[in-house]
Amino acid sequence: MLGERVPTDPSPIPITTHRLRGKYVTLTGLKPEDTPSLWTGLGMPNEALFDYLPMEAPKDLEEMTRFFDGLSKERGLMMYAIRADPSRVSPKSATQQGDSDHTDILGIIGYLNIEPANRAIEIGAVIFGPSLARTAAATEASYLLIRHAFGADEHVLSPPYRRVVWKCNSLNGASGRAAERLGFVYEGCFRKHAIVKGCNRDSNWYSIVDDEWPVVSEALEAWLAEGNFDGDGKQRETLNGLREKFKVSSQ
Repeated sequence: MLGERVPTDPSPIPITTHRLRGKYVTLTGLKPEDTPSLWTGLGMPNEALFDYLPMEAPKDLEEMTRFFDGLSKERGLMMYAIRADPSRVSPKSATQQGDSDHTDILGIIGYLNIEPANRAIEIGAVIFGPSLARTAAATEASYLLIRHAFGADEHVLSPPYRRVVWKCNSLNGASGRAAERLGFVYEGCFRKHAIVKGCNRDSNWYSIVDDEWPVVSEALEAWLAEGNFDGDGKQRETLNGLREKFKVSSQ
């Protein structure tokens, strides 16, 4: 026998017309008309945001509009706008000010390398603007996309994906740390994986598989809960600590 027998029905391709809403952010399919808001939300021009991406930073709004219009038409790449209120991206501000309409676009995130037959999908093209980076809202944006892939929200994908991938340049330590913090497991490095902007790229691979998702999901939900933050908006428990606790309780 070659391995464990598994169902062979393919997973459906996600539909970006479905809005994925959380407390801090709402993910909507990225459209060309979103570009002006995105330009502002990313604090453009901002070349540093594109350091580890395969494209050069757009120099003006017109160039950015053409670029993202092309991305939206590219097969196998499904982009979402991350909508939020810049003043309500932390637990303290969100609690004090109530619900948000999530109107401003503060970043993008997407699915790529979608393999329905293997029920595997990658999260990538992640760009967080200055007001979104290192906030609870940024964590929730990633969580909403992972949760959707595993078929665990109102827009159920059935059968759900078995494997969600995170891949980054091995020199991009911030991306690797973000993956591990979210619950992705490091799988290894593809050496000389690509040539990007005339430079060698080694790629680090991470994944969450469906067997791990219940614990990862429980930890993310507990971390994002209002009770996990004190009056100053500081976390009471870390994601790593919560995962370890839930692993023990599930054994």
